[in-house]
Parts: sequence; C-alpha cells; structure tokens
Amino acid sequence: LQSVVMQTADLLSNDARYFGQWTDGWDIMLDSGQNITGLESYPLKTSGAAFAHAAGLTGSGSKIAVSDGQFITSTSYPEFAGKVIDIVNNWQNLFPSNDPATAHGTIVSAVALGSSGYFIGTAPGADLIFGSYETDEKLAAVGQAALAQRAVAWNNSWGYPSLGLNQEDFDAAFDVSFGSRDYLAALDAYAAYGVVVFAASNDDTLRNSTLLDGLPYMRPSLEAGWIAAVNGVPTFSGENVSSVQLLSSACYEAARWCLIADGGWQIPDLSLQLPGSFTLVTGSSFAAPQISGGLALLEQAFPGLSPHELRVRLLASADDGFFSKDAYVELADGFSKGYSFTYGHGFLDIEAALKPIGGTAMSLSDGGVVATNAPVLRTGTGFGDAVELALAGTDVRVRDALSAGFVMPAGALTTSAWPGSRATALLSRDLSTDLAQRRRATETALSDPFADFGGNTVSLSAPDGLSTASVLLPQPGGDSAGVNLTRALTEGSTRLELGLKLARDNGQVMSLNGDGANMASVSLGLTQDFGANAFLALSGEVGISDLGGATALGTSGAARFDSAALTLGRSNVLAKGDRLTIGVAMPVAVASGETTLDLPVYREAAAAGFAPVAIDLAPDSRQLDLEVSYQAALSEGLEMKLSVAHSDNFGNREGQTDTGGTLALTFRF
Repeated sequence: LQSVVMQTADLLSNDARYFGQWTDGWDIMLDSGQNITGLESYPLKTSGAAFAHAAGLTGSGSKIAVSDGQFITSTSYPEFAGKVIDIVNNWQNLFPSNDPATAHGTIVSAVALGSSGYFIGTAPGADLIFGSYETDEKLAAVGQAALAQRAVAWNNSWGYPSLGLNQEDFDAAFDVSFGSRDYLAALDAYAAYGVVVFAASNDDTLRNSTLLDGLPYMRPSLEAGWIAAVNGVPTFSGENVSSVQLLSSACYEAARWCLIADGGWQIPDLSLQLPGSFTLVTGSSFAAPQISGGLALLEQAFPGLSPHELRVRLLASADDGFFSKDAYVELADGFSKGYSFTYGHGFLDIEAALKPIGGTAMSLSDGGVVATNAPVLRTGTGFGDAVELALAGTDVRVRDALSAGFVMPAGALTTSAWPGSRATALLSRDLSTDLAQRRRATETALSDPFADFGGNTVSLSAPDGLSTASVLLPQPGGDSAGVNLTRALTEGSTRLELGLKLARDNGQVMSLNGDGANMASVSLGLTQDFGANAFLALSGEVGISDLGGATALGTSGAARFDSAALTLGRSNVLAKGDRLTIGVAMPVAVASGETTLDLPVYREAAAAGFAPVAIDLAPDSRQLDLEVSYQAALSEGLEMKLSVAHSDNFGNREGQTDTGGTLALTFRF
C-alpha cells in the first residue's frame, strides 16, 4: 500500500497526463446567477482514479456503453487508439466536426476511458460501446448491445430537463410510441445486470430530480442498477472531504442512488484535433463518466463481483463525512449507509472502494467463518514472536462486509502479549513483599514459583521448614490461579528442593487463544551456602501446557515449556544485615511444540483452497534477564531496596530490550 501511495503521488506530480487536469482558481456563473469563484479541480486525484492506476488498475477487460450526441468515426482520435470501439448507431445527420454536440460525446467517452500521450481518463484500459440518444430506438439498441456484451456501465450524460417524477411525464417519455416502450424495456433488462449512470441536471435552481436521473423513484425495480451523478467541487481537510460546492442540481429524490464527482476537466480540443489546446469543461455530464469508469476499475479489481455489487461498493465507500445523514438505506444484507437528500451518498472515492469496507472475515476449512478485523490468535509471552515468524510470508484470503475478496498477511491473524515492563515488575514485587523479612530470610531456590504470572501469592511452611505450599491468588478480571508444593530433599549448607506446580494463566503466558492455558510442571532447586554470608541459588523448571485448548483456527495441541534462574548473593557487604544479589534468568517460554493451521492460503495464479501451515511454537530467541539489587535497613522500621534490571530479547522476541530500576522504601510503625 505504501508503494502504491508513493506511485500515486508521483503520477499526480510528475506525469503531465495527470497534473494537466489540475485547475486552480477558476470561476463559474450558475443558472441561479450565483458567481462561484476560486474553485480548484483535480478529478483524477479527488476521485481516487490515480490511486487505482498506480495500483495497476485500468479497467482492462471491461466495456463501458455511452449514449450521447455524436461520435465521429471518420477521424482517428488518439484518446481511443487501440481500443475496441463498437459504434452501435450514430446521429442521422452528422454534426460539423467543430460542433459542440460532436465534442460532448467524445469528451464524455474520453473522461470515461480515454488515453493518449497527453490525456488519461478514469478507466484508460476499458473499451467503448457508443450510440446516439437521437431516438428511443437508438437508445434501446445501445442498451441491448450493452447487455449482450456485458458492459459494466451504461453512461448517459443527457436527460429530459423538463420532465419530472410524476406519472404524466413518465407516460410522456415511455408510452407514446413503440420505440419508447422498447427503450424502457432495454433499461429494465440492462439495469437487471449492469449499472445505468445518469447525469443530473446542471440547473442549480431545480428543487427536484428530473425523470431519468430519478427514474427508480417511479420504477423501483431499477434502483439496484442505477446511479445518479451530481457535479461538485470538493474541499479537503487532510485526506477527507470537508465540504462540496455543488455546481448542478442536488440529489433530491435520487439521493438513495446518488454520487457526487468533480466534472471539471481540462480537455484537449478533440473535435478540432489540436492536441496542444486544452479547454476546461465542467458539468454533471463529465461527473457521470468518472463513475462509469470507476465501475470498470472495480470490475478489474474484483472480477468475482457483479456490476450491482460494484455499484454498492461505490455508494458504500463514498466520502460522507461532510454532511449529516437524512436517511439510511440497506445497500446489502446487514449493511446500511446513511445519505443526504442534497449530497446523496457523498463524494466519489474509488480508492476507498478498492479497500476493505466494514470488517473482514476469513473462511475456515470446517465451513465456518472467523472475523479478521482483530487478531484471531492471541499468544502468550511464552511464544514470543514464534507464531508471527512462522506465518511471515504467507498470505490468506479474506472477504470484507460487501463480499469483496482481499489478500491479507497471515501474520496479521496473530498478536502476542507483552510482559509488563521490568520497572513495573520490580515495583510490584517489592511493594507487595515484607522487605525486612525478605532481607533476613534464608535464600531458597524455589522461593518464587509464580514469578512469571504476576499477582499475589500466599505461602505456608511446615513447622520443620522442609515443605512449603504456595497459592497464586486469582486476579480481579482474570482467571489465573495455581498451587505449588515444594519439598526439601536435603538440609544443611546444600539444600536440594523439588517442586510440583499446577496452574492456569490468564492468557498472558502459555495460551494460543488468549483465554488462558492449563500448565503442569516440575521444578528442581539447589541452594548452596558458601559461608561468609555468601550463597548461590539455582533453579530449573520443565512442564507441559494444553495451550488453552482449541482456537478459532483449530486444535492447538500441547507444548513443553521450561525456565531457569541463577542468583548469587552476599550479606553484610556495606552494612550489617544488608544484602546484595545478582541474578540471571530465562523466564518461562515454549521449549518445543508444534501446531498446524489449515488456512485459505493465497498463491498467485493458483486455485483458491486451504493448505496446512505448520507452526513451530518455540521462539528462536529466549528472553535473558539480568538483575542487581541492594537492600538495607536505613533505620529502625525503615527499609530500602534499590533494584536495576535489564532484559535482552524481551518478551522472547529477538532484538527487543527493556531496562528499568526502582527504589522502594517501606516504613513499619
């Protein structure tokens, strides 16, 4: 995506076919007499067409039908060189080559799909079906050709400005002759497959839609295949439209199927074949073919979607943040969109239509579906980055809320818990411990069996001091809990201990699904008293976990985990009764374990299907902790402990580090 954004910026800044469409500070007098000044138009940018081009989309393979004035077949326009152009019919008496009626149909077609060395339209790779609007019979013939050739859009930059949305005007347009009925039948038939795009009137004094842009108001069966196009110039705040200056009629009754696009284009003088001459044109006539071209771009991007589904994408993705919603329409099952009676669904945004709309979801091999707008696997710290690295380089197929297919990095399916910062862990431990008692206590290797869990523990020792039971208390809002039994196998200066632990974490340590995992382990500890107030404590733990059971992507299996710690200490270093310790530790992490995920893997030029992806659950780089602490009694009842800790491969992730220090002071009355 970042590459496409950079290429888009390059096209808009350095390619004359694009920046030639930027017009700054232009003025227009509307039919109402209002003089609008200081307008800035850049339709290839504001519509998102340039983004689509940078992504490699041109509308190749699509056809756009255009009903308009006249298309001169005797002249070879460079904007249409190399295209398949089907002239279904033309105006009976051809206009002179410099007549505006000739230029209009040519410009509309060029905005939709033209391409030359000095001009580029919205879908420059699409082909053209062209016909005249001179008679209803000719209009019907274009609609029939558009349906037969599966054109994605049928563009109409014309209309009946004097006919409104009432039965009398409807009858006048469609029931007066056999040809009119054929035209209506052609609209019905084509709109049942493709998308009819009709330009709204350019008369800003109107307060209602005209008959053709608002036709589904009279004939609701047409709505699924209809878009009304309104002309407006946007103002942006960052990446979003903040306001739109309408230069045509508003949407009104056509609001449910209405879009705005900037119809201000710099057009080469096509009718006179003077490539060096450009003229600014504006109007809903040139907003409509941007929408038609946008449908062609989407058809290339999403070949599995129907034209009606592509229409929904354009309406759903339109920039609508600059107005309040007047009503809502359900565009697809379970997907509604707000619209304005003035601005319809908002401003055309092809870039947004090419991106996921709503949440995304992934099909599962068992026929189920899982949402992927948030991570599916939530691994504990014991996995580190193992799952993410195992999924790196694998892409999966997902669909958005409107059934469009996308490719997503499989690594985005997972997220990992992070251990709390070293400073936070030190402070929590020191402030929840009786520092004086801890300083004077005889060091034992298995004195802190739940160090990796956090939370508070309660310990009870047998009268002979050889057995200890520790309980990890459940935390508010979590389900971590555990019990550990420790038994000294030897006594004296060399103390050997055996520990057995059953625990459930809260998803923070050994879980693949974020819900918590059951753990069972055995630990062995050695404490050596060297005399002269010096000691060594060495411990190791091995265990097995169920990884939290099944995940949304299947069963998780089991894994073996381990941990180790070494502490060297001495008392009476700087003052009587003080204690200095230096410790090195590897916290709990997966030592061995595998699982297999059956994913809808995407492979270019390969058929869609599920494939097993093996996951080695053991992190490549283990976290290594170094801690130095000094504790002393400053006065009667006042204890001080200074601790500094550093971790390499923090969170069992290669290259991550964390350093923290605390100064804890406690006073007992």
